[in-house]
Amino acid sequence: MPIHKIFFFLLFFAIIFILYQALNIIYLTYTYPSNESQKSPVHVLIISSWRSGSSFLGQIFNHHEDVFYLFEPGHSVWMKFRKQSVELLNYLVRDLFHSLFTCDVSPLRQYLSKGGKSISEMGFFAESRALCSPPSCSFYVPSEGFDRLKCYSRCRNVSLDKMAEACTKYSHVVMKTVRILDLSVLLPLFRDPNLDLRIVHLVRDPRAVASSRKYFSLSIEDRIVLQNNNEKSKNDKVMSKICRSQVAINKFAKTAKHFMHGRYMLLRHEDLALHPVKNLKEIYEFANLRMLEDMESWIYNVTHKEVLTKRGFMTFSKNSSSVVQKWRWKMDFKKVKGVEQVCKEAMDLFGYLPVNSELDMKNVSVELVI
Repeated sequence: MPIHKIFFFLLFFAIIFILYQALNIIYLTYTYPSNESQKSPVHVLIISSWRSGSSFLGQIFNHHEDVFYLFEPGHSVWMKFRKQSVELLNYLVRDLFHSLFTCDVSPLRQYLSKGGKSISEMGFFAESRALCSPPSCSFYVPSEGFDRLKCYSRCRNVSLDKMAEACTKYSHVVMKTVRILDLSVLLPLFRDPNLDLRIVHLVRDPRAVASSRKYFSLSIEDRIVLQNNNEKSKNDKVMSKICRSQVAINKFAKTAKHFMHGRYMLLRHEDLALHPVKNLKEIYEFANLRMLEDMESWIYNVTHKEVLTKRGFMTFSKNSSSVVQKWRWKMDFKKVKGVEQVCKEAMDLFGYLPVNSELDMKNVSVELVI
């Protein structure tokens, strides 16, 4: 056979081989997506204490279309075991979070009144965009916006199985809790290779927390925190335990840097309230969430307007600078000094200055947050 024919023969088969390899690569790429497109979900847990602004922080995540958000799932555990200590309940809540982060809702059923026949047995389900949207609930029509009352009436009979299905569709699973008072109990979650757990630890000026607590019924929670201690001085005792737990959470995160590096973020309510856009960007960067076009204007509006709205994602919008200072007009000076005394370590650690006089307390030009 002439040499030129042999050359063209080999060239023909080389081209066929290259085309085959190229088509095979294309097939494998579309049939079996790369690791980049199969990244495991990011799991974010907001840890805080009562009346510290965690509901608002939760809505910052809930407002994002890539987030499956659950509002206070640990509430069901505490309500079922009201006579147990907070130390024991920490572990039950931890195990529930572990399951929910992997979209396993079966453990949740044992804490719900009717065994989890519907999501309405879960307290606060209507606070979650994901539970009021397909595939969890077919009620949601994007052009209508979100209406929590319609969500409650139309989605209340959705099964927990649909909730589990919806959970798997999102790149981020986020939950918020005021019911974890010891970060060390979460160690198994940090060590689980199937979880990418990140903690956003939200703290607030203890005086503002104490002031806000007066207007909400937290008697059940207080009894659990104090292990059914009914002493008259329980308010100071509750604040003392809450403050000590927030300090302990922060200190544990600092001492456990070897596995918590890049997985713990400390955030003060006052910084978020006064500088919402800046902190929003930092929160999303920490959680590996992309910034949506409308988020900057949304967070600015809900922190700069006195607008009552009971039907949307936020129960209200308020001027944040006024909210931050509100306790200074509401609280008795003697009670303020009492809170400062039992929460001294937390105030020193998180940058809250004590007031020297009642006059200074009422004078907002005197800085009390550093």
